[in-house]
Amino acid sequence: LESIRSARMVIGRSATRPTRAGWKTERSRRRSARAGARREGGRRDATSSTSAPTPTSGSGAVVEVTRAKDVRGVRDLEEQIEYVFDPTRGETGPVHLEGAIVPLGFPKGTYLRNGPNSKFGVGKEHYFDGDGMIHGITFLESGGVCYYNRWIETKGLAMENEAGRKLFRGILVNNGLEMLSGVLHNILFNDALSTNGTKDTTNTAVVCHGGRILALMEAQKPALMELKVTRDSVHVFRTKAKDFNFNGELGGNMCAHPKVDPHTGDMIFFSYNMTSEPHMVYTEVDRAGEVRHTMAVDGLSRGVMSHDMAITSTRAVLFDLPVEFSVANIARNEFPVQFQKEARARLGVVERGGSRDVEWFEVQRGGNVFHTVNAFDDERTGEVVLQAMRSEPERSGYIFNDYSPSYLHEWRLTPGTGRVEERRMCGLAGEFPCVNPNYVGRRAKFAYQVVDSLLGNLKQWTYPPIGVVYASFAKVALLDDEVAGISAGDVLDCYEAEEGLFLGEPQFVPRESAEEEDDGFVVTFATNAVEDRSYFLILDAKDLAAGPMSAIEVPQKVASGLHGTWIPL
Repeated sequence: LESIRSARMVIGRSATRPTRAGWKTERSRRRSARAGARREGGRRDATSSTSAPTPTSGSGAVVEVTRAKDVRGVRDLEEQIEYVFDPTRGETGPVHLEGAIVPLGFPKGTYLRNGPNSKFGVGKEHYFDGDGMIHGITFLESGGVCYYNRWIETKGLAMENEAGRKLFRGILVNNGLEMLSGVLHNILFNDALSTNGTKDTTNTAVVCHGGRILALMEAQKPALMELKVTRDSVHVFRTKAKDFNFNGELGGNMCAHPKVDPHTGDMIFFSYNMTSEPHMVYTEVDRAGEVRHTMAVDGLSRGVMSHDMAITSTRAVLFDLPVEFSVANIARNEFPVQFQKEARARLGVVERGGSRDVEWFEVQRGGNVFHTVNAFDDERTGEVVLQAMRSEPERSGYIFNDYSPSYLHEWRLTPGTGRVEERRMCGLAGEFPCVNPNYVGRRAKFAYQVVDSLLGNLKQWTYPPIGVVYASFAKVALLDDEVAGISAGDVLDCYEAEEGLFLGEPQFVPRESAEEEDDGFVVTFATNAVEDRSYFLILDAKDLAAGPMSAIEVPQKVASGLHGTWIPL
């Protein structure tokens, strides 16, 4: 136990979770540093930037940073990490969870979480090549709770189910010849030409919009899922259609992180194509699920991997960051998509509602973004404000096998000028951020994220060779609040899990009849690698440090996964 405790993630500078008094002292120190920096003055025009600056808080105060604890070689901790990533072995349910404790005010609805989960064993593929599996838990009108999980029945998985064995080869390997061999094998023997030689895993995320539940993976079309719930039971959860295309309106693929405007009901997303033009297509779908606007994104001269986006009430923000496709990489026997540390980095702003113009902003080079937190229009300054988790890989190359911690970062874009002000807001290494879904695209005060905890070897996986697991949630301030003595980037609250318990992505669920932004719950699936048990955790968003209000045990292991969504009944 002592070795596990010593490997705990450090929040701020303390080896244990900081007290609330400690957080307030840190806020005061940071406010003083920011005030001094502001007196020095100066907004920065990012068009001349060629490298990442020293990490700063506010306009110039240094932000101390944390990283996952490297426990490579510590056998018992590496075994726990291996356990978390080891796939769930089968499908279960729906199972009624007798005796489940549901906190007062927790709404009726369903939480679904997607993630890679290889069905026919782990071979030489990357973890991200695994078959999509969705774990679900539904809180019924009757007061009961049901758990269930299903593999997403894609075309590729259906072929392997019929054969009773693995047929597809993974292609996310940093070896050009091995990658090409896998692509050709999948095309010639597994009819994978329509998916560019990849298996249609649909393993990344889930979104509910216009009465449809879509399972998502950015290199493929969505899978349409069917969920039938009555007052006292879940009757059906299955794959209804393998390649959903919005009645033929979806020409390409669909990104894994569409954004749903909570006020208009519109869903905004993009697709990208790294090998041919147009390299990106932008799409708006109305609240009924009908495509109302689509356009090729101008100004993209290269193919890039773009995983996420953001919206404000009037605009969308797109990414052109240097995770680039190049045939030359294959000639060097590398994976064709590589991070280029010195290459151009840009953000694109699109006016929602039918615009065909994109305004591009040059931003600091040397970084990458996988996940956004939120964005909003700042009516006081006229700026578009984007907040996201930004990493700074140490070198160019294949970044899907390395650990590059991400930190909360903010960009302020002034439309019509090309001007950018950006800063690192917080030095807490983490990922999978979320806000209250009712505040997506609007000014939000709070974000919730996992905290990078342990990093160790993954011996059963060829790729990646290492894995990171999460044992803490943090609540972070997104805005200054002088009355409350809070500065943007402050860590306001933290939940540290018990030894051996590792957490998935947090999801905010508003309390019934909630009036305040943080009046609600933070939920996730969690797995105890010591006890071989898995749980659905419900925490009070106003008091993470108090620990789970409810830990509902589910009848089988929930392996490491990616992204989920809450669907109100």
